[in-house]
Amino acid sequence: MKNQYKILDMDVNELPFADFLTSRYSMTVKLNALKTYELAKKENIPFFNLTSACILETLNEIPEFKWRIVGDNVVEYEKINAVSPIMQNDYTIREIEMEPASDFENIFQWNEYVENKKDNIEDNQYLVEPMKRDEEPISNLSCIPWIDFDSMTNIIASPNQIMPVISWGKLVGEKIPVSLTASHVFIFGWHFKLFYEKLEEYLNNTEKLF
Repeated sequence: MKNQYKILDMDVNELPFADFLTSRYSMTVKLNALKTYELAKKENIPFFNLTSACILETLNEIPEFKWRIVGDNVVEYEKINAVSPIMQNDYTIREIEMEPASDFENIFQWNEYVENKKDNIEDNQYLVEPMKRDEEPISNLSCIPWIDFDSMTNIIASPNQIMPVISWGKLVGEKIPVSLTASHVFIFGWHFKLFYEKLEEYLNNTEKLF
């Protein structure tokens, strides 16, 4: 994956929580997503795709979610993509990588691009090992559409894993649960607040992506 980044003026050795048993922590908040669901049905775009587009735009609007540690440097990527598991007919999981919808002419072109990846998943399988993903400009997006949950945990590949992991569940009434797991090395309560506010703004005004 090729992506430009800038080196930030930070000393890796002075980063907070880097020596903790783990710097990972999670939060789950229920957000209104009914308008996104209704628009997805109206425009014949999978609800999963449209929700993923909202999440990926949100992550890219908050600089700290694009920060990574590369060698001895803290860097900020110009953008991050998403890696997402896609369930197959035999209930096994394969992965695709998705670029932000804003990289495309319109949401319909982006949706076609994502659907093509799903249809040709054997060719689009994302094969970077989990332990090597932390330096990459990626996030992990995962949907559990059968369950309305109040909280969840995520696997931790390494104690100071940086890659953000976002999972969301079943739409019940007007809301979906959205779980965010991130690293306290870069992400604090303020960034969780920004993430959930910006994401709900997109979910309530998904036409901004069109």
